[in-house]
Amino acid sequence: MNLFVARLNSSTTTKDLQKLFSHYGLVSTVKVILDHITGQSKCYGFVEMPNTHEAHEALKELDETSFQENIISVRESQSTNGHSMPGRLTTQVRNTTAISRKSNNNEFNNSPHSTIKTLREGNGLRNFGYRGSGFRSFR
Repeated sequence: MNLFVARLNSSTTTKDLQKLFSHYGLVSTVKVILDHITGQSKCYGFVEMPNTHEAHEALKELDETSFQENIISVRESQSTNGHSMPGRLTTQVRNTTAISRKSNNNEFNNSPHSTIKTLREGNGLRNFGYRGSGFRSFR
């Protein structure tokens, strides 16, 4: 079972994680993720334990506990196996000025009182997919 460990101290090493998780059973691999440019820790890592019972016990006991002056978070890792994971598409709407479409012409104006419906209508002419030019008419 592969475990994701977040909120690690920036000085945490793979040996530190190996030692922490080995108290709960056999640990096959440990990896602290490093920034490829700076070489510094990104403060998260992965621990693989072959026995799922031991891994669940480690997850239950270590989640939200203090380790090297940080409260760590331990979760079951969602492996992608080299494929992209299907996920929900989410749209973020900021609380700043929104763009709304005027009904009679093609001009856009800045209106802080636009609704999500107006935003969706204004964005209906844009292609938010990963292919194409980024503009598509639905008419």
